[in-house]
Amino acid sequence: MRNYSILFLLFFASCTTSNISKLNSQNIESQESAEKISFFLTNISSESIPLLIPSVMNPNLSPNSSSAVVLSIGQQVYFKNKGKKYILIEVDSSIKKGDKIEVSELLKKRKKELGLK
Repeated sequence: MRNYSILFLLFFASCTTSNISKLNSQNIESQESAEKISFFLTNISSESIPLLIPSVMNPNLSPNSSSAVVLSIGQQVYFKNKGKKYILIEVDSSIKKGDKIEVSELLKKRKKELGLK
C-alpha cells in the first residue's frame, strides 16, 4: 500500500510540474506575441511631467525633451492630478512606429476633457 502512495505522489507531482511548465510557456508566448510599438513621448513645455506606465516605468519627462518607449497595444499611460490617477493615452494601432506624441499638449487636452485644473 505504501508503494502505491509513493507512486501516486510522484505521478501527481510530475503532472503538476508539467502543467505549471505548460502555463508558464503559454504565458511567455502570449507576452511575446503581444504587438509592441516603438514611439516617442515628447514634452515641449518648460515643466517636468510625471507619468505612470504600469509594469514598465514611471518616467518624468524633462522640459523640452523626448523619450523613446516601446509599449504593447492596450498599454495605458497615466498622469496624476491631486493624487488621483487618470488615463492620458492608451496605446492602439493608430500609433505608428516612430510617432512623436506631444505629452504637454495632450495633458492639457485631457485635463480639459475631464474638467480638471
